[in-house]
Amino acid sequence: MLNRFIWILIILFTFQVGKAQNTVSEYEQAYKKALELYKNHEYEKAKIAFTHLANNHVATSLVPNTFYFAALSAIQLKEFTGAKATLKNLIAAFPSWAGKADINFLLSVLAFEEKKYIEGFAIAQKIPSDSLQNELTEMKIFYTRRIDSPKLIQELSKKFPNETVLSDKVEQNLTINATSAGVTKSRTSKGYFNFALLVPIEIKNIGIDRVRKNQYALDLYQGMKLAKAQLLKEGVTVNCFVYDMANEPDEMLELVNNRSFQMMDLLVGPLYTETNKIASVYSETNQIPIVNPMSNNQKILEDYNLSFLAQPSASMQAMKAVEFVSRQAFMGRDAAIYYSDATNDSVTAEVYRKQMEKIGYDIVKFEKIKSTAEDIMAKLPEKRVSHIFMATSEKKAGLSMITALNKKEIMAPLITTAEAFNSYNLSNGTLAGREIYCINPEFIDNDKPEVDSFRKEYLAKYGVIPSYYAFHGYDLALFWGRLFGKNGYDIRKGLDKPATYNYSYTLLGFNYFKSQDNQICPITTLQNYKFVLAK
Repeated sequence: MLNRFIWILIILFTFQVGKAQNTVSEYEQAYKKALELYKNHEYEKAKIAFTHLANNHVATSLVPNTFYFAALSAIQLKEFTGAKATLKNLIAAFPSWAGKADINFLLSVLAFEEKKYIEGFAIAQKIPSDSLQNELTEMKIFYTRRIDSPKLIQELSKKFPNETVLSDKVEQNLTINATSAGVTKSRTSKGYFNFALLVPIEIKNIGIDRVRKNQYALDLYQGMKLAKAQLLKEGVTVNCFVYDMANEPDEMLELVNNRSFQMMDLLVGPLYTETNKIASVYSETNQIPIVNPMSNNQKILEDYNLSFLAQPSASMQAMKAVEFVSRQAFMGRDAAIYYSDATNDSVTAEVYRKQMEKIGYDIVKFEKIKSTAEDIMAKLPEKRVSHIFMATSEKKAGLSMITALNKKEIMAPLITTAEAFNSYNLSNGTLAGREIYCINPEFIDNDKPEVDSFRKEYLAKYGVIPSYYAFHGYDLALFWGRLFGKNGYDIRKGLDKPATYNYSYTLLGFNYFKSQDNQICPITTLQNYKFVLAK
Protein backbone atom coordinates (compact mmCIF):
# COMPACT_ATOMS: atom_id res chain seq x y z
CA MET A 1 0.00 0.00 0.00
CA LEU A 2 2.89 2.37 0.75
CA ASN A 3 4.23 1.77 -2.77
CA ARG A 4 0.80 2.61 -4.18
CA PHE A 5 0.82 6.02 -2.47
CA ILE A 6 4.34 6.67 -3.74
CA TRP A 7 3.44 5.89 -7.34
CA ILE A 8 0.34 8.11 -7.10
CA LEU A 9 2.62 10.99 -6.16
CA ILE A 10 5.07 10.19 -8.95
CA ILE A 11 2.24 10.27 -11.50
CA LEU A 12 1.02 13.59 -10.10
CA PHE A 13 4.58 14.86 -10.01
CA THR A 14 5.49 14.04 -13.62
CA PHE A 15 4.28 17.40 -14.95
CA GLN A 16 6.52 19.30 -12.52
CA VAL A 17 9.53 17.25 -13.56
CA GLY A 18 8.82 17.86 -17.23
CA LYS A 19 8.54 21.61 -16.71
CA ALA A 20 11.84 21.71 -14.80
CA GLN A 21 13.86 20.15 -17.61
CA ASN A 22 14.64 23.35 -19.40
CA THR A 23 18.45 23.13 -19.90
CA VAL A 24 20.81 20.82 -21.78
CA SER A 25 23.46 20.70 -19.09
CA GLU A 26 25.49 17.77 -17.78
CA TYR A 27 23.47 18.13 -14.61
CA GLU A 28 20.22 17.47 -16.49
CA GLN A 29 21.73 14.45 -18.24
CA ALA A 30 22.85 13.03 -14.90
CA TYR A 31 19.36 13.70 -13.52
CA LYS A 32 17.75 11.77 -16.39
CA LYS A 33 20.06 8.81 -15.79
CA ALA A 34 19.19 8.81 -12.09
CA LEU A 35 15.49 8.92 -12.98
CA GLU A 36 15.94 5.89 -15.24
CA LEU A 37 17.58 4.02 -12.36
CA TYR A 38 14.56 4.77 -10.22
CA LYS A 39 12.07 3.69 -12.90
CA ASN A 40 14.01 0.43 -13.29
CA HIS A 41 13.69 -0.22 -9.53
CA GLU A 42 17.43 0.18 -8.91
CA TYR A 43 16.69 2.17 -5.79
CA GLU A 44 20.07 1.96 -4.07
CA LYS A 45 21.86 3.32 -7.16
CA ALA A 46 19.13 5.92 -7.70
CA LYS A 47 19.42 7.13 -4.10
CA ILE A 48 23.18 7.57 -4.42
CA ALA A 49 22.82 9.39 -7.78
CA PHE A 50 20.07 11.75 -6.59
CA THR A 51 21.88 12.46 -3.30
CA HIS A 52 25.01 13.39 -5.26
CA LEU A 53 22.97 15.73 -7.48
CA ALA A 54 21.23 17.28 -4.45
CA ASN A 55 24.63 18.13 -2.96
CA ASN A 56 25.93 19.54 -6.25
CA HIS A 57 25.31 23.31 -6.09
CA VAL A 58 24.10 24.03 -9.61
CA ALA A 59 21.68 26.85 -10.41
CA THR A 60 18.84 24.81 -11.87
CA SER A 61 15.19 24.23 -10.99
CA LEU A 62 15.88 20.48 -11.02
CA VAL A 63 17.65 20.57 -7.64
CA PRO A 64 14.47 20.23 -5.50
CA ASN A 65 13.47 17.24 -7.63
CA THR A 66 16.73 15.48 -6.77
CA PHE A 67 16.00 15.80 -3.03
CA TYR A 68 12.50 14.48 -3.65
CA PHE A 69 13.57 11.41 -5.62
CA ALA A 70 16.42 10.70 -3.20
CA ALA A 71 13.75 10.50 -0.49
CA LEU A 72 11.50 8.26 -2.63
CA SER A 73 14.43 5.94 -3.29
CA ALA A 74 15.11 5.72 0.45
CA ILE A 75 11.44 4.91 1.11
CA GLN A 76 11.54 2.08 -1.41
CA LEU A 77 14.56 0.74 0.51
CA LYS A 78 12.58 1.01 3.79
CA GLU A 79 15.06 3.61 5.03
CA PHE A 80 12.33 5.76 6.57
CA THR A 81 14.58 7.82 8.88
CA GLY A 82 16.83 8.86 5.99
CA ALA A 83 13.83 9.63 3.80
CA LYS A 84 12.32 11.92 6.43
CA ALA A 85 15.62 13.75 6.89
CA THR A 86 15.91 14.31 3.13
CA LEU A 87 12.34 15.61 2.83
CA LYS A 88 12.83 17.99 5.76
CA ASN A 89 16.08 19.24 4.17
CA LEU A 90 14.12 19.85 0.98
CA ILE A 91 11.54 21.96 2.84
CA ALA A 92 14.29 23.90 4.63
CA ALA A 93 16.27 24.58 1.46
CA PHE A 94 13.28 25.34 -0.80
CA PRO A 95 10.41 26.57 1.43
CA SER A 96 8.43 27.94 -1.52
CA TRP A 97 8.84 24.90 -3.78
CA ALA A 98 5.65 24.02 -5.68
CA GLY A 99 5.73 20.40 -4.53
CA LYS A 100 5.43 21.13 -0.81
CA ALA A 101 2.03 19.38 -0.58
CA ASP A 102 3.59 16.22 -2.02
CA ILE A 103 6.36 16.39 0.60
CA ASN A 104 3.89 16.68 3.46
CA PHE A 105 1.84 13.83 2.01
CA LEU A 106 4.91 11.58 2.06
CA LEU A 107 5.89 12.72 5.57
CA SER A 108 2.38 11.89 6.74
CA VAL A 109 2.53 8.42 5.16
CA LEU A 110 5.92 7.79 6.79
CA ALA A 111 4.57 8.80 10.21
CA PHE A 112 1.60 6.44 9.79
CA GLU A 113 3.89 3.61 8.66
CA GLU A 114 5.81 4.03 11.93
CA LYS A 115 2.48 4.14 13.86
CA LYS A 116 3.09 7.76 14.88
CA TYR A 117 -0.57 8.57 14.35
CA ILE A 118 -0.64 12.01 16.02
CA GLU A 119 2.28 13.14 13.87
CA GLY A 120 0.65 11.64 10.76
CA PHE A 121 -2.65 13.48 11.20
CA ALA A 122 -0.89 16.71 12.22
CA ILE A 123 1.20 16.74 9.02
CA ALA A 124 -1.81 15.77 6.89
CA GLN A 125 -3.69 18.83 8.18
CA LYS A 126 -0.95 21.09 6.77
CA ILE A 127 -1.83 19.99 3.23
CA PRO A 128 -4.06 22.59 1.48
CA SER A 129 -7.70 21.58 1.06
CA ASP A 130 -7.45 21.94 -2.72
CA SER A 131 -4.49 19.57 -3.05
CA LEU A 132 -4.36 15.74 -3.14
CA GLN A 133 -7.67 15.45 -1.30
CA ASN A 134 -8.81 12.15 -2.84
CA GLU A 135 -5.43 10.55 -2.19
CA LEU A 136 -5.31 12.07 1.29
CA THR A 137 -8.73 10.68 2.24
CA GLU A 138 -7.82 7.25 0.92
CA MET A 139 -4.56 7.30 2.87
CA LYS A 140 -6.27 8.31 6.14
CA ILE A 141 -8.93 5.60 5.76
CA PHE A 142 -6.29 2.96 5.06
CA TYR A 143 -4.18 3.74 8.13
CA THR A 144 -7.16 4.35 10.44
CA ARG A 145 -8.44 0.86 9.63
CA ARG A 146 -5.12 -0.52 10.86
CA ILE A 147 -5.70 0.92 14.36
CA ASP A 148 -7.16 -1.86 16.49
CA SER A 149 -7.24 -0.08 19.85
CA PRO A 150 -10.59 1.66 20.59
CA LYS A 151 -8.83 3.71 23.27
CA LEU A 152 -6.33 5.11 20.75
CA ILE A 153 -9.14 5.94 18.30
CA GLN A 154 -10.93 7.89 21.05
CA GLU A 155 -7.75 9.83 21.91
CA LEU A 156 -7.03 10.68 18.27
CA SER A 157 -10.63 11.76 17.67
CA LYS A 158 -10.46 14.18 20.61
CA LYS A 159 -7.19 15.62 19.33
CA PHE A 160 -8.39 15.89 15.73
CA PRO A 161 -12.16 16.54 16.00
CA ASN A 162 -12.48 17.53 12.35
CA GLU A 163 -11.14 14.22 11.02
CA THR A 164 -14.25 12.41 9.81
CA VAL A 165 -12.37 9.11 9.35
CA LEU A 166 -11.73 9.11 13.11
CA SER A 167 -15.24 10.16 14.14
CA ASP A 168 -16.68 7.45 11.86
CA LYS A 169 -14.47 4.86 13.53
CA VAL A 170 -15.52 6.07 17.00
CA GLU A 171 -19.18 5.82 15.98
CA GLN A 172 -18.63 2.31 14.67
CA ASN A 173 -17.02 1.26 17.96
CA LEU A 174 -19.84 2.84 19.96
CA THR A 175 -22.36 0.95 17.83
CA ILE A 176 -20.56 -2.29 18.60
CA ASN A 177 -20.35 -1.45 22.30
CA ALA A 178 -24.04 -0.66 22.55
CA THR A 179 -25.31 -3.74 20.74
CA SER A 180 -25.55 -6.11 23.66
CA ALA A 181 -26.65 -3.76 26.40
CA GLY A 182 -29.13 -5.64 28.55
CA VAL A 183 -28.59 -9.06 26.94
CA THR A 184 -25.53 -10.25 28.90
CA LYS A 185 -27.69 -11.59 31.74
CA SER A 186 -29.89 -13.50 29.29
CA ARG A 187 -26.84 -14.97 27.58
CA THR A 188 -25.16 -16.20 30.76
CA SER A 189 -28.26 -17.67 32.40
CA LYS A 190 -29.67 -19.81 29.62
CA GLY A 191 -28.13 -23.14 30.79
CA TYR A 192 -26.38 -24.07 27.55
CA PHE A 193 -23.59 -22.62 25.40
CA ASN A 194 -23.66 -21.27 21.85
CA PHE A 195 -20.56 -21.42 19.67
CA ALA A 196 -20.40 -19.31 16.48
CA LEU A 197 -18.10 -20.22 13.61
CA LEU A 198 -17.50 -17.19 11.35
CA VAL A 199 -15.80 -18.38 8.18
CA PRO A 200 -16.00 -17.71 4.41
CA ILE A 201 -18.07 -20.71 3.35
CA GLU A 202 -19.42 -18.91 0.24
CA ILE A 203 -22.74 -20.75 0.37
CA LYS A 204 -23.87 -19.23 -2.96
CA ASN A 205 -21.00 -20.98 -4.74
CA ILE A 206 -21.64 -24.44 -3.31
CA GLY A 207 -22.95 -26.94 -5.82
CA ILE A 208 -22.42 -30.49 -7.01
CA ASP A 209 -20.51 -29.37 -10.10
CA ARG A 210 -18.46 -26.65 -8.37
CA VAL A 211 -15.11 -26.93 -6.65
CA ARG A 212 -15.35 -25.73 -3.05
CA LYS A 213 -12.60 -23.21 -2.52
CA ASN A 214 -13.19 -23.07 1.20
CA GLN A 215 -13.71 -26.73 1.99
CA TYR A 216 -11.62 -26.23 5.13
CA ALA A 217 -14.40 -24.01 6.55
CA LEU A 218 -17.02 -26.74 6.12
CA ASP A 219 -14.61 -29.28 7.59
CA LEU A 220 -14.14 -27.11 10.69
CA TYR A 221 -17.90 -26.86 11.14
CA GLN A 222 -18.54 -30.56 10.63
CA GLY A 223 -15.82 -31.39 13.16
CA MET A 224 -17.40 -29.00 15.67
CA LYS A 225 -20.80 -30.66 15.19
CA LEU A 226 -19.34 -34.07 16.08
CA ALA A 227 -17.82 -32.54 19.22
CA LYS A 228 -21.31 -31.36 20.20
CA ALA A 229 -22.44 -34.98 20.43
CA GLN A 230 -19.44 -35.96 22.56
CA LEU A 231 -19.97 -33.01 24.89
CA LEU A 232 -23.61 -34.00 25.40
CA LYS A 233 -22.38 -37.40 26.65
CA GLU A 234 -20.21 -35.50 29.15
CA GLY A 235 -23.19 -33.46 30.38
CA VAL A 236 -22.42 -30.22 28.51
CA THR A 237 -24.96 -28.82 26.03
CA VAL A 238 -23.41 -26.84 23.17
CA ASN A 239 -25.09 -25.48 20.05
CA CYS A 240 -22.92 -24.81 16.98
CA PHE A 241 -23.84 -22.06 14.51
CA VAL A 242 -22.03 -21.22 11.30
CA TYR A 243 -22.02 -17.75 9.72
CA ASP A 244 -20.81 -17.16 6.18
CA MET A 245 -18.39 -14.31 6.92
CA ALA A 246 -15.80 -12.99 4.48
CA ASN A 247 -14.03 -9.62 4.75
CA GLU A 248 -17.12 -7.38 4.73
CA PRO A 249 -17.07 -5.03 7.78
CA ASP A 250 -20.67 -3.91 7.23
CA GLU A 251 -21.91 -7.50 7.38
CA MET A 252 -20.01 -8.09 10.62
CA LEU A 253 -21.36 -4.85 12.09
CA GLU A 254 -24.90 -5.89 11.16
CA LEU A 255 -24.33 -9.30 12.74
CA VAL A 256 -23.22 -7.98 16.14
CA ASN A 257 -26.48 -5.97 16.19
CA ASN A 258 -28.49 -9.17 15.71
CA ARG A 259 -30.30 -10.29 18.87
CA SER A 260 -29.74 -14.01 18.28
CA PHE A 261 -26.02 -13.47 17.62
CA GLN A 262 -25.77 -11.68 20.96
CA MET A 263 -26.56 -15.05 22.57
CA MET A 264 -23.23 -16.50 21.36
CA ASP A 265 -20.76 -17.51 24.08
CA LEU A 266 -17.72 -18.21 21.88
CA LEU A 267 -16.68 -16.81 18.50
CA VAL A 268 -14.42 -18.89 16.25
CA GLY A 269 -13.14 -16.50 13.58
CA PRO A 270 -13.62 -14.33 11.57
CA LEU A 271 -10.53 -15.11 9.53
CA TYR A 272 -10.12 -11.76 7.75
CA THR A 273 -8.63 -8.59 9.19
CA GLU A 274 -11.47 -6.07 8.87
CA THR A 275 -14.26 -8.33 10.13
CA ASN A 276 -12.00 -9.72 12.86
CA LYS A 277 -11.38 -6.18 14.19
CA ILE A 278 -15.12 -5.57 14.64
CA ALA A 279 -15.69 -9.00 16.18
CA SER A 280 -12.75 -8.49 18.57
CA VAL A 281 -14.07 -5.13 19.80
CA TYR A 282 -17.51 -6.69 20.30
CA SER A 283 -16.04 -9.69 22.12
CA GLU A 284 -13.84 -7.64 24.42
CA THR A 285 -16.69 -5.29 25.31
CA ASN A 286 -18.96 -8.18 26.20
CA GLN A 287 -16.26 -10.47 27.63
CA ILE A 288 -16.83 -13.20 25.07
CA PRO A 289 -13.77 -15.27 24.07
CA ILE A 290 -12.83 -15.10 20.40
CA VAL A 291 -10.57 -17.76 18.86
CA ASN A 292 -8.82 -17.54 15.52
CA PRO A 293 -8.67 -21.16 14.32
CA MET A 294 -5.99 -20.70 11.66
CA SER A 295 -3.82 -17.61 12.11
CA ASN A 296 -0.40 -17.70 13.80
CA ASN A 297 -0.14 -13.90 13.96
CA GLN A 298 0.56 -12.91 17.56
CA LYS A 299 -0.52 -9.30 16.93
CA ILE A 300 -4.14 -10.50 17.10
CA LEU A 301 -3.64 -10.97 20.85
CA GLU A 302 -2.13 -7.58 21.67
CA ASP A 303 -5.20 -5.41 22.30
CA TYR A 304 -7.79 -7.89 23.57
CA ASN A 305 -7.56 -10.03 26.69
CA LEU A 306 -10.01 -12.67 25.47
CA SER A 307 -8.53 -13.18 22.00
CA PHE A 308 -6.86 -16.56 21.46
CA LEU A 309 -4.94 -18.43 18.76
CA ALA A 310 -5.90 -22.07 18.25
CA GLN A 311 -2.57 -22.66 16.51
CA PRO A 312 0.69 -21.52 18.14
CA SER A 313 1.93 -18.17 16.85
CA ALA A 314 5.13 -17.85 14.80
CA SER A 315 6.89 -16.61 17.96
CA MET A 316 5.59 -19.51 20.05
CA GLN A 317 6.73 -21.99 17.41
CA ALA A 318 10.23 -20.52 17.57
CA MET A 319 10.32 -20.70 21.38
CA LYS A 320 9.14 -24.31 21.39
CA ALA A 321 11.82 -25.16 18.83
CA VAL A 322 14.44 -23.62 21.14
CA GLU A 323 13.09 -25.68 24.05
CA PHE A 324 13.35 -28.80 21.90
CA VAL A 325 16.93 -28.07 20.81
CA SER A 326 17.99 -27.39 24.40
CA ARG A 327 16.97 -30.96 25.29
CA GLN A 328 18.98 -32.53 22.45
CA ALA A 329 22.56 -33.75 22.60
CA PHE A 330 23.73 -31.65 19.65
CA MET A 331 27.47 -31.04 19.63
CA GLY A 332 28.57 -27.43 20.06
CA ARG A 333 26.96 -24.14 21.09
CA ASP A 334 26.62 -22.40 17.74
CA ALA A 335 23.97 -22.35 15.03
CA ALA A 336 23.18 -21.04 11.57
CA ILE A 337 19.73 -19.53 10.97
CA TYR A 338 17.99 -19.03 7.63
CA TYR A 339 14.56 -17.69 6.66
CA SER A 340 12.43 -17.12 3.55
CA ASP A 341 10.64 -14.03 2.32
CA ALA A 342 7.29 -14.34 4.17
CA THR A 343 6.75 -12.10 7.21
CA ASN A 344 6.09 -15.01 9.56
CA ASP A 345 9.33 -16.65 8.44
CA SER A 346 11.42 -13.65 9.45
CA VAL A 347 9.49 -13.33 12.74
CA THR A 348 10.14 -17.00 13.58
CA ALA A 349 13.82 -16.68 12.68
CA GLU A 350 14.32 -13.48 14.72
CA VAL A 351 12.63 -14.93 17.83
CA TYR A 352 14.67 -18.12 17.45
CA ARG A 353 17.88 -16.11 17.24
CA LYS A 354 17.10 -14.06 20.35
CA GLN A 355 16.09 -17.12 22.38
CA MET A 356 19.17 -19.09 21.32
CA GLU A 357 21.44 -16.20 22.25
CA LYS A 358 19.74 -16.05 25.65
CA ILE A 359 20.76 -19.62 26.39
CA GLY A 360 24.34 -19.01 25.28
CA TYR A 361 24.43 -19.99 21.61
CA ASP A 362 26.61 -18.15 19.08
CA ILE A 363 24.71 -17.44 15.84
CA VAL A 364 27.31 -17.68 13.07
CA LYS A 365 24.87 -17.07 10.19
CA PHE A 366 21.54 -15.21 10.02
CA GLU A 367 20.57 -15.05 6.36
CA LYS A 368 17.53 -14.52 4.17
CA ILE A 369 17.41 -17.19 1.45
CA LYS A 370 15.67 -18.09 -1.78
CA SER A 371 14.33 -21.62 -2.07
CA THR A 372 17.05 -22.76 -4.45
CA ALA A 373 19.97 -25.06 -3.63
CA GLU A 374 22.42 -22.62 -5.30
CA ASP A 375 21.39 -19.66 -3.14
CA ILE A 376 21.36 -21.72 0.07
CA MET A 377 24.72 -23.36 -0.69
CA ALA A 378 26.37 -19.95 -1.11
CA LYS A 379 25.20 -18.96 2.38
CA LEU A 380 25.97 -22.10 4.36
CA PRO A 381 28.59 -21.81 7.14
CA GLU A 382 32.16 -22.81 6.38
CA LYS A 383 32.75 -24.36 9.79
CA ARG A 384 30.77 -27.05 11.59
CA VAL A 385 27.78 -25.85 13.64
CA SER A 386 25.66 -27.66 16.24
CA HIS A 387 22.57 -27.35 14.05
CA ILE A 388 20.90 -25.38 11.27
CA PHE A 389 17.52 -23.67 11.69
CA MET A 390 15.40 -22.73 8.66
CA ALA A 391 12.11 -20.83 8.99
CA THR A 392 10.24 -21.12 5.71
CA SER A 393 6.81 -21.49 4.20
CA GLU A 394 8.32 -22.41 0.81
CA LYS A 395 7.50 -26.02 -0.11
CA LYS A 396 10.67 -26.41 -2.17
CA ALA A 397 13.02 -25.03 0.46
CA GLY A 398 13.45 -28.27 2.39
CA LEU A 399 14.69 -30.31 -0.54
CA SER A 400 16.86 -27.38 -1.68
CA MET A 401 18.45 -27.17 1.78
CA ILE A 402 19.15 -30.93 1.82
CA THR A 403 20.69 -30.73 -1.66
CA ALA A 404 22.90 -27.83 -0.58
CA LEU A 405 23.97 -29.61 2.61
CA ASN A 406 24.79 -32.77 0.66
CA LYS A 407 26.92 -30.87 -1.86
CA LYS A 408 28.89 -29.19 0.92
CA GLU A 409 29.00 -32.43 2.94
CA ILE A 410 27.48 -30.80 6.02
CA MET A 411 25.78 -33.28 8.33
CA ALA A 412 24.49 -30.88 11.01
CA PRO A 413 20.94 -31.53 12.29
CA LEU A 414 18.28 -29.44 10.53
CA ILE A 415 15.35 -27.89 12.39
CA THR A 416 12.76 -26.40 10.05
CA THR A 417 9.02 -26.05 9.38
CA ALA A 418 6.73 -28.77 8.07
CA GLU A 419 5.93 -26.57 5.05
CA ALA A 420 9.55 -26.92 3.92
CA PHE A 421 9.01 -30.46 2.73
CA ASN A 422 6.75 -31.82 0.07
CA SER A 423 6.49 -35.41 1.31
CA TYR A 424 6.19 -36.69 -2.25
CA ASN A 425 9.79 -35.64 -2.88
CA LEU A 426 11.25 -37.35 0.17
CA SER A 427 13.13 -40.61 0.14
CA ASN A 428 15.36 -42.48 2.52
CA GLY A 429 18.16 -42.03 0.00
CA THR A 430 17.81 -38.26 -0.01
CA LEU A 431 17.75 -38.07 3.77
CA ALA A 432 20.21 -40.90 4.52
CA GLY A 433 21.87 -40.42 7.89
CA ARG A 434 20.34 -37.00 8.48
CA GLU A 435 18.66 -35.63 11.57
CA ILE A 436 15.68 -33.57 10.44
CA TYR A 437 13.09 -32.07 12.79
CA CYS A 438 9.99 -30.15 11.74
CA ILE A 439 7.83 -27.63 13.58
CA ASN A 440 4.51 -29.19 12.69
CA PRO A 441 1.38 -27.54 14.23
CA GLU A 442 -0.92 -29.52 11.91
CA PHE A 443 0.54 -32.92 12.79
CA ILE A 444 -1.89 -35.84 12.98
CA ASP A 445 -0.61 -38.93 14.79
CA ASN A 446 -2.32 -41.74 12.87
CA ASP A 447 -1.30 -44.29 15.51
CA LYS A 448 -3.29 -42.49 18.20
CA PRO A 449 -6.54 -44.30 19.23
CA GLU A 450 -8.49 -41.02 19.33
CA VAL A 451 -7.51 -40.32 15.72
CA ASP A 452 -8.68 -43.74 14.54
CA SER A 453 -11.96 -43.44 16.44
CA PHE A 454 -12.71 -39.97 15.09
CA ARG A 455 -11.82 -40.94 11.53
CA LYS A 456 -14.27 -43.85 11.62
CA GLU A 457 -17.03 -41.71 13.16
CA TYR A 458 -16.51 -38.90 10.66
CA LEU A 459 -16.49 -41.30 7.70
CA ALA A 460 -19.72 -42.91 8.90
CA LYS A 461 -21.38 -39.51 9.36
CA TYR A 462 -20.21 -37.62 6.27
CA GLY A 463 -18.96 -40.31 3.88
CA VAL A 464 -15.45 -38.80 3.49
CA ILE A 465 -12.10 -39.07 5.23
CA PRO A 466 -11.64 -36.13 7.65
CA SER A 467 -9.06 -33.47 6.82
CA TYR A 468 -6.82 -31.80 9.39
CA TYR A 469 -9.44 -29.04 9.72
CA ALA A 470 -12.14 -31.54 10.68
CA PHE A 471 -9.90 -32.86 13.49
CA HIS A 472 -9.05 -29.28 14.44
CA GLY A 473 -12.70 -28.17 14.59
CA TYR A 474 -13.62 -31.21 16.68
CA ASP A 475 -10.83 -30.62 19.20
CA LEU A 476 -11.44 -26.89 19.37
CA ALA A 477 -15.16 -27.26 20.18
CA LEU A 478 -14.41 -30.09 22.61
CA PHE A 479 -11.81 -28.04 24.50
CA TRP A 480 -13.92 -24.90 24.83
CA GLY A 481 -17.07 -26.89 25.60
CA ARG A 482 -15.33 -28.67 28.46
CA LEU A 483 -13.90 -25.35 29.66
CA PHE A 484 -17.35 -23.72 29.77
CA GLY A 485 -18.88 -26.84 31.29
CA LYS A 486 -16.41 -26.88 34.20
CA ASN A 487 -15.96 -23.14 34.80
CA GLY A 488 -19.01 -21.38 33.39
CA TYR A 489 -18.15 -17.89 32.15
CA ASP A 490 -15.03 -17.41 34.31
CA ILE A 491 -12.86 -18.32 31.33
CA ARG A 492 -9.51 -16.97 32.49
CA LYS A 493 -9.76 -18.77 35.83
CA GLY A 494 -10.45 -22.02 34.01
CA LEU A 495 -7.56 -21.56 31.58
CA ASP A 496 -5.14 -21.06 34.46
CA LYS A 497 -6.10 -24.35 36.16
CA PRO A 498 -3.64 -27.18 35.37
CA ALA A 499 -6.52 -29.67 35.60
CA THR A 500 -8.10 -28.07 32.51
CA TYR A 501 -5.45 -29.74 30.37
CA ASN A 502 -5.88 -33.32 31.65
CA TYR A 503 -8.19 -34.35 28.80
CA SER A 504 -7.06 -36.06 25.62
CA TYR A 505 -7.84 -34.92 22.08
CA THR A 506 -7.40 -36.26 18.55
CA LEU A 507 -4.51 -33.84 17.96
CA LEU A 508 -2.10 -32.70 20.67
CA GLY A 509 -4.56 -30.33 22.34
CA PHE A 510 -4.25 -26.83 23.76
CA ASN A 511 -2.44 -25.00 26.54
CA TYR A 512 -3.40 -21.43 27.45
CA PHE A 513 -2.00 -21.49 30.98
CA LYS A 514 -1.14 -17.81 31.70
CA SER A 515 -1.31 -17.27 27.94
CA GLN A 516 -3.58 -16.40 25.01
CA ASP A 517 -1.28 -18.22 22.60
CA ASN A 518 -1.56 -21.99 22.27
CA GLN A 519 1.62 -23.38 23.82
CA ILE A 520 1.28 -26.83 22.26
CA CYS A 521 3.57 -27.15 19.24
CA PRO A 522 4.47 -30.62 17.87
CA ILE A 523 8.03 -31.22 16.67
CA THR A 524 8.23 -34.16 14.28
CA THR A 525 10.92 -36.18 12.55
CA LEU A 526 10.83 -38.44 9.50
CA GLN A 527 10.99 -42.19 10.11
CA ASN A 528 10.19 -44.83 7.50
CA TYR A 529 8.65 -42.36 5.08
CA LYS A 530 6.32 -40.76 7.64
CA PHE A 531 6.53 -38.04 10.24
CA VAL A 532 6.38 -39.08 13.88
CA LEU A 533 6.66 -37.08 17.10
CA ALA A 534 10.28 -36.39 18.00
CA LYS A 535 11.40 -37.07 21.55
